[in-house]
Amino acid sequence: MDSDEGSELYASDVEHNYATNIFKESETDGLIDSYKPSFDAYFTHASSRTRTSTNVFSQRVVPLSPEEHNAALARASVHAYTPQVPFDNSSFKRWARELDEGFNILFYGLGSKRGILNDFAKHVSRRGHVTVVNAFHPSVTVRDMLASIARVPGVQSTSTSAPTQERIAEHFASSDSPHLFLIVHSLDRSPKLARAISSLALSPHIHIAASIDRLNAPLLFSASQLAARKGSFFSSDRATKNVGYGWLWHDLTTLAPYTSELTFADRTSISGASSSRARVDSTNPVSGPLTETAALHVLAAVTAKAKKLFSLLAVKQLENADSSDVSEVNSAHNPHDQQHFGMSYDALFTLARDAFIATNDTALRALLGEFRDHGLVVSAAQPGTGGSEVLWIPLRKERLSKLVGNLDGDAT
Repeated sequence: MDSDEGSELYASDVEHNYATNIFKESETDGLIDSYKPSFDAYFTHASSRTRTSTNVFSQRVVPLSPEEHNAALARASVHAYTPQVPFDNSSFKRWARELDEGFNILFYGLGSKRGILNDFAKHVSRRGHVTVVNAFHPSVTVRDMLASIARVPGVQSTSTSAPTQERIAEHFASSDSPHLFLIVHSLDRSPKLARAISSLALSPHIHIAASIDRLNAPLLFSASQLAARKGSFFSSDRATKNVGYGWLWHDLTTLAPYTSELTFADRTSISGASSSRARVDSTNPVSGPLTETAALHVLAAVTAKAKKLFSLLAVKQLENADSSDVSEVNSAHNPHDQQHFGMSYDALFTLARDAFIATNDTALRALLGEFRDHGLVVSAAQPGTGGSEVLWIPLRKERLSKLVGNLDGDAT
């Protein structure tokens, strides 16, 4: 018994010494972290700060002007290859049959559907009147759509006032009214048009074929509107209560470019891409980006003293940018982030008075008012100065240098 117990104690001592030697060796080799439990390793790693590089691509590359951007798109479109999905016009008969059965059709999928829907409009033109609505056009309104429908013979014969949704719905609810085929391109681009169409879609003699382009377009329609169907319950005495769509969904993927749909879009901006403009003085009425072309147009229409004042402010802003650190200049990649390169109002007034541009405060503010109205000069409260304002030109250093060069060339 004693020898057995002694052997067990001896064995435990060996295990303890062996484990101690392992940890001592690992400590000398710098491998002690490999023996940490998993949760300790996680918290050790999570406690360290993540280092992010300051070399942002948008800070290193000068943004393109609208003219340069459009020219680049034109060059790229020449060599671009656009895949085409084959389409058979035999589907037109099926769609027309579905419209006759009391459904409206909503087309979704990647690619422009305008060409196919226009061909379908020609196909159904033998069955009744056709009205095409380009909802992607920013100037198209509900009144324009109703006025186009009112040109159908018989709709506007009873009244000379402006057409309304109720009158149009009542007209096409009668059994002897003609059939109207309403083709709507990019319905999701105009929620107001979508709401107006909901009061016409359940009329038995109005047939709607529309397209959508965005992924969140179904959010425009409520569950009750999607479940609504045309039927005998529609009557002219309560036409405004018949609200819904009665959609049949069809996948119409074409992979065709949105050439017509993007004609009126601003290709040089991305909505919500930057919120730095919110820090600028809200009294400035111009919210769009300032370009060299726009600045030259404004400068061509102002007086010689106004040009000298603008050139004075621009030269001083360039001097401040040259004297600043390179990283500080690169960090101001947004034109409205260049406030620290501007001038205080008092300093600008002193320079303008010495150059005989404006001898009093009223004259200086009159000259600045023209530039502020067009967004060439913006202002903001200067921090730590008790309400003093700082003025600057919302153009990057490279653009501003080119603009000053054009002004000097015109002066000579």
